[in-house]
Amino acid sequence: MNFRTIKTLFLTACLLCSLSLAQAAEGNMEVSADTLEYDSNSGIVVANGNVKMLKENATLTGAKATYNTKNQEATVSGGAHLIKEDIDLTSASLTSKNNDEIIAIGNVVMIKGETTITGPQVNYYSKQQYAVINSDATVNMKDSTMTANKLEAFLADNKVVGTGNVHLTSTAREIDAVGDVATYYGAKDQQGKIILEGNAKAVQKGNVLKGNKLTLFLADKTTNAEVVIKPE
Repeated sequence: MNFRTIKTLFLTACLLCSLSLAQAAEGNMEVSADTLEYDSNSGIVVANGNVKMLKENATLTGAKATYNTKNQEATVSGGAHLIKEDIDLTSASLTSKNNDEIIAIGNVVMIKGETTITGPQVNYYSKQQYAVINSDATVNMKDSTMTANKLEAFLADNKVVGTGNVHLTSTAREIDAVGDVATYYGAKDQQGKIILEGNAKAVQKGNVLKGNKLTLFLADKTTNAEVVIKPE
């Protein structure tokens, strides 16, 4: 089997796998690596060294990539880096399943617009535009930071939900808040709204508010940072 045949098989395999975030069916994809191998018996394709995959507005790189043509599962390791439109994701390794689920493991950093999500593992579902971190989650939003045991990001709705030991801080707005659950709304109609529920507490400039539910309205002003807090 010559190099041209191997490369063609690898291109076909990759088109079905880890670049599911590309979502567009048309267009060409280019794959390059130091070495490419294909086992027709196992259906496994392996690329080693400086792996780079290009598909229209998506780019995936890493040190090594494998793809199983039988179950359409792909894994990129050795420092995976995926860029697709306004999503930039880096991790130690990345696995794609069912042309939808992306599992990024190891020092994961996922950036979309002004929102940055970090954690030990991020599961991202491209069709739903939904990401979840089940431990040690952090999200940085414009001028505030939220940490929680679990973090869910609904990217299409620009909404983030933190669950368990939620801690919200904003140096610009001089606010420190905690709660069992926090929901952040970034859509235009509710931009800057945060709802804290369960043992909620907010401190700003020495003022303390406690309640089962607190709603924070973060006023976006150029010169004056404001927070309006409503206990419920």
